[in-house]
Amino acid sequence: MLSVVFTLSVAVHQEDDLDKLRGTWLTVSQISNGKVIQDEKTPAPPGPVIQLVYDGNSWTVKAGDKTFAKGTFKIDTSKTPKELVVMDDQGKVKLQGIYEVNGDTYRYCIAPAGKDKPNEFSSKEGSGHILMVLKREKP
Repeated sequence: MLSVVFTLSVAVHQEDDLDKLRGTWLTVSQISNGKVIQDEKTPAPPGPVIQLVYDGNSWTVKAGDKTFAKGTFKIDTSKTPKELVVMDDQGKVKLQGIYEVNGDTYRYCIAPAGKDKPNEFSSKEGSGHILMVLKREKP
């Protein structure tokens, strides 16, 4: 009986997080393998704004009307920190990471393909980890 209650609780939390993720997100900061790509002091490169769009278990990366990448993802809200597995649209590339959603701020840290998920929200030189902070796009 306890395992049924736990399973239902996890399913509800996962649906809640899928609802929290649904929508369009814009990058605030990005650190890749310990190197700052974008932050408050290093603005995004010129050109169309990169958008990460979540809809159900699907994701799309767009800039303007152009789609650059898409695929699916799975989340596990029963872990601390919460876990994320990202796949490309052919299911060939699989990236493991951790994430958190706090209001209109979404933060995730992801490892390169074939590597174990990060255990903390950091991107140290040599780790290959990518740490992203995004804000929800306002309609």
